[in-house]
Amino acid sequence: MNISILGGGSWGTALAVHLANNKHSIKVWEFFIEQAQEMQTQRKCKLLPHVIIPNNIFISSNIQEILHNTELVILVVPSDKVENTIKNAKTYLNNQPIIICSKGFSADGRLLSDVVKEQINGEVYCLYGPTHAEEVGQGLFSGIVLAGGKNKKKLKKVFASDNLKVELSSDIIGLQVSAALKNILAVFIGVLDGMNLGDNAKAYVMTKGLNEIKTIGLAMGAKKETFYGLAGVGDIIVTCTSAHSRNRFVGLEIGKGRNLDEVLVEMKMVAEGITTIKVAEKFAEKYHLELPLIRGLYDLLFKGKHPRNVLKDL
Repeated sequence: MNISILGGGSWGTALAVHLANNKHSIKVWEFFIEQAQEMQTQRKCKLLPHVIIPNNIFISSNIQEILHNTELVILVVPSDKVENTIKNAKTYLNNQPIIICSKGFSADGRLLSDVVKEQINGEVYCLYGPTHAEEVGQGLFSGIVLAGGKNKKKLKKVFASDNLKVELSSDIIGLQVSAALKNILAVFIGVLDGMNLGDNAKAYVMTKGLNEIKTIGLAMGAKKETFYGLAGVGDIIVTCTSAHSRNRFVGLEIGKGRNLDEVLVEMKMVAEGITTIKVAEKFAEKYHLELPLIRGLYDLLFKGKHPRNVLKDL
């Protein structure tokens, strides 16, 4: 299959490598010209230093070239770039299915699937789960969940391998809510680790956090069981506990006493949890919900509230 991936960061590259190993023909669109040229010539992604990019992957910053003759489009740009990217891409699309791998919401709190559906006529899917790019890119065993349109079973075969198990879901809403909000939890867990507040506190926050994620999801029309599956609690576990997690890293540095802006400037990758918390904090008012953990983390990050006071108020 001819597959186009929009986004040449760590996850876009890892997916490209995995799909190339599944014998598909892959093109990757990387926004930055120099980065695209370097990846194409050197067969390396700076964000995945241990991964070699196979020769059946073509990388370019020319989106028209990447989308020419494509059968499937995978969207892997940061969540706040989804709308502009799909607007720029739609001129070159012809009702191909779109799989969203970006994790987050639009700036006004819409699901990314709704943002994409407003721009294109093809079927829209989401693919999320506990899958760090560093591990998938090296072929380590992982599991992921696909939700969306009518052809899920066909698309499952595109991704599935001995090292990547693909589950199917009918809950595209719950899948997106879980994928976006687990990043918020990882930031909070990082803060607790940076302050050496112990495992008990982390277990408490993860449990309360899962409940708030579920509460938001149900208000938006999700299914309860999604939050206890691979894309829910599974993704929470890996994102909150792994050294690969960039969101946990941000929290870790803040817990050590560093300033949020200072940490973000030094990062090479996007920590989606910081973008998402600004949207999620508004969900309490929008859906008339009690979300003390999400509101507490927002106050911690942007209003200087001490983590111990956030915990006390949960």
